[in-house]
Amino acid sequence: MKNLLLTTISIITLTFSFAQDLTINIEGSTTDVSGTTLQAMPINGSTDDHKLYDLIINNNDTSDQNWLITRSIINETTGWSNYLCWGVNPGLGLCYPTSTDLVWSTAAETIPAGGSGKLSAYVNVTSTGSATYRYYVSTDGINFLDSVDVLIESVLGIENLPNISAYISPNPAKDFVNIKSSSSNISKITLLDVLGNVVLKENMGSSKRLNISELKNGVYFLNIDSKNFKSTTKKLVVRH
Repeated sequence: MKNLLLTTISIITLTFSFAQDLTINIEGSTTDVSGTTLQAMPINGSTDDHKLYDLIINNNDTSDQNWLITRSIINETTGWSNYLCWGVNPGLGLCYPTSTDLVWSTAAETIPAGGSGKLSAYVNVTSTGSATYRYYVSTDGINFLDSVDVLIESVLGIENLPNISAYISPNPAKDFVNIKSSSSNISKITLLDVLGNVVLKENMGSSKRLNISELKNGVYFLNIDSKNFKSTTKKLVVRH
């Protein structure tokens, strides 16, 4: 019984260690987003290629790994298309043309031990809609090691609205950040982290002073919404 128990513990430990050989994070962040759904910044008022994310695939093993990326379309508005670039980080890697296949794989790239690969995901939108893409990591396109989902929404048809003039200072900011606008018709401001999580949401007039002293160091995105203007997004760096 003792031998059987020791054998079982060894198997569990081996499986867990193997699962830890790969992690995925957004470029500029150290948070592991493996197995999660990322909410990309909404696309407003344009039809063009948009980068969704730069994802870093980390090889935490002690040996080189030959990894490829398999893209699966969970859902996608008709007329939209997507493509990606994949290669050793740093670098752009090899960019692959758009594929209409629901499931499609890149060629394998050798990711050195302790190194990482870079996956850059793009979407081309032609109308209001949404899409969810799943990106798998594997050695053969069949036996998947890990994955991450990316959700993107687009709201078109607002081209006739003027752009809003908004400024944030200081940036980088430590404890407080001031937001000023030429318009008093701003309805709300929303602050998101790099994973798309809402960390703060408040109403606003022509100016606002935000207390960010409790936020962690890092990059955030400030969405400024107004009924009479196009929504705009500003990047904010918090550095205590």
